Amino acid sequence: MLVASCLLSSLLQGLPLMTAEDVVATSLLDAGEEPRRALVLMHRPGWAQRARLSVASEVETVSGEGSAGELRTEYGPEVVVPLHLDLPVTSMDGGARFRTGPGRLVPPDPWATRQTARYRLRVGQPEVRAADDGGEEHALKLAQFLTGMSGRQGEVVLSSTGALVEAWMDLRGGMPSVLTVLMRGALSSDWLATPQFPEEPVGPGARWTVARAHGVGGMSVITYELVELRGPHGRLKFQLHAKRPGGAREPVAEGELRFDLRRPLPERMEALFTSRDSPGAREGRRREVVRRTRVTLEAGGLQPALQRTRVAVPP
Repeated sequence: MLVASCLLSSLLQGLPLMTAEDVVATSLLDAGEEPRRALVLMHRPGWAQRARLSVASEVETVSGEGSAGELRTEYGPEVVVPLHLDLPVTSMDGGARFRTGPGRLVPPDPWATRQTARYRLRVGQPEVRAADDGGEEHALKLAQFLTGMSGRQGEVVLSSTGALVEAWMDLRGGMPSVLTVLMRGALSSDWLATPQFPEEPVGPGARWTVARAHGVGGMSVITYELVELRGPHGRLKFQLHAKRPGGAREPVAEGELRFDLRRPLPERMEALFTSRDSPGAREGRRREVVRRTRVTLEAGGLQPALQRTRVAVPP
């Protein structure tokens, strides 16, 4: 249980969870090169996207200094969680309504309307992979612990600019408290969807920040840089800073993300969370502990959502 708790909590590295009282602000620092255009998600009802979320961690301990120093690195199991996201044809809010076409529903032009879309989210069976033979027993225990995530369903509401409006998941049925915290944290994170874009038109080289205040004195700030933009495809670099009340030292995350405006999930996202701690000298020797967690999200292309067809039974 201790291994599971440490690994699962490392997903957000102790970042504050989003609450209804949070304040979110987006600020454009540099509009980038011409030509510029607004980055708007093209929500496509009736389509689905699959993805695989991977979380791998390691702990590096340094004792002493110089030639007398010792370095030890411990690798934790890797957790891979399959995800399935689909947008039913009736889950668009705001903007123009659907109009009837010849034998089908035709959605409004998502580029011409500012809409939100309510996606259905389903979690698949997690896999746990041991880093080496010595960790097989821990990996097996963790795999058994994570079975409570399999099959869970919920909803994620995204705006046209990628802002996370709302997210929930059914956590009933004897869900362990650690998994409940994990799922709530994952749903409130900024890493499981295409990032929030600025309202203003931007071009390559653009930079903007998304700041979120958490309660009293807590804040997280993500800085994005648009490295490349070609049609609906783009590539971002990002860095996250966090601050807790009292000025406690917080982890920093940085990484890269490739997006496709026709898809709600990034084509690929990789973020590295790093935190440092000096628990004090042991036997008169300096000690420093560095924890690193690599979070990777890889998504496939859009696929038609499963449609149920009624077949008439012959008399």
